[in-house]
Amino acid sequence: MTAGARSRDAMDENGTPSGKAPTQVVDLKSGVIALRANTDVIPGDMDRIISIGTSGGGQMSSILGASGNMPEYYEYLYEAGAIGVTKNEDGTCSSVYPDDVYAAQCYCPIADIENADLAYAWWWVDLADLGGTYNGSLTDFERRFQELEADAFVEYLNSLGLADKQGNPLTLTGLRSGSYYEAILENISAALNAMVAAGGIDPETAYSGYDAWLVRAEDGLWQVTDLAGFMTGTGLVNNRNKAIPGFDTMDKSAENDAFGTTDDSAVHYSRSVAQILSDHYEELSGLDGFNAEQVDKYLEEALTGEKAESIQLQTGLMNATWILLGNGAYRAVSPAKYWRVRSGTADQHTSFSIGYNICLAAEELGLDADYHLVWNMGHGSNEGSTTGTFVEWVNEICAE
Repeated sequence: MTAGARSRDAMDENGTPSGKAPTQVVDLKSGVIALRANTDVIPGDMDRIISIGTSGGGQMSSILGASGNMPEYYEYLYEAGAIGVTKNEDGTCSSVYPDDVYAAQCYCPIADIENADLAYAWWWVDLADLGGTYNGSLTDFERRFQELEADAFVEYLNSLGLADKQGNPLTLTGLRSGSYYEAILENISAALNAMVAAGGIDPETAYSGYDAWLVRAEDGLWQVTDLAGFMTGTGLVNNRNKAIPGFDTMDKSAENDAFGTTDDSAVHYSRSVAQILSDHYEELSGLDGFNAEQVDKYLEEALTGEKAESIQLQTGLMNATWILLGNGAYRAVSPAKYWRVRSGTADQHTSFSIGYNICLAAEELGLDADYHLVWNMGHGSNEGSTTGTFVEWVNEICAE
């Protein structure tokens, strides 16, 4: 089943923006409700609806999985005309039909969008002199700002209180140290070993000079020992996809049109990026590439202006990680029981940390999470079979 959803740049018949967050997920929830309202004519088990999406669709799938039956969406559903959603005498809204899903498949999700720039900077920060630039060069401002974003990611990651399946805390003690960093390396290693076991690659012949970032244990398994070495050794370093910052960009050319009001074509929405700009304004303003007009606008829209608070509430409604963890204004009510996230080791669009954190957050709630990287898969869903397949997973979770 495919549910139509307004795009983030949608316009109504009067030319007014009508696709601002959380419009997309509201439209998808309306689709879930429509299925449940038609159980007598549509075949299937409506208690086992499974969402699936790739990239931005992966984000949507993650939110459907995290936000089931949350009342914060009911007013939006009422305004959208969703079946069975009514307004009560006290002004609140309620729904006759549940909008939760049984499971969520997320391929390379572009998620935790307001902190995605921090995660991306942490991923690329030590590659600036090794080819890891966007459009071939970095200004002094971009270089320093990337360093500040990466440092901020360490603090942000540690604030989430994540843990592995055994309950061991996952933290960063520096840019390239700590149990979380080791877990990221282990995820990459597992992807390589799965591909080797399937006969899809021989690292010794595929990568010259591999011993700078890859070792083979006595049991024959491979271990990635260095993130920067992996990215240079596999060639990923040459394929950077994002600027600095790259999601909430200085010129508002990326995901910026997803947020704001009907008066806004695009706005700045990343409070974490804006806070860095504010805290280090004096230092950054003296560097080549600093644009005071752009930075001041960034601070106004995402941090200090009259719309900043409402924009922050919008981003919270689009953040599965925060909803699952209850870190922001919203907390999960009926989250999906099963989660499956797949991203590729050749995906240059968003940090490996993003999809991983969604699964870690799900596990914090005692939910079943299946996370794997797929060796040499780019930004997409062509996962092959080295880490299982989507259909196999569906059959498994629906056999219970």
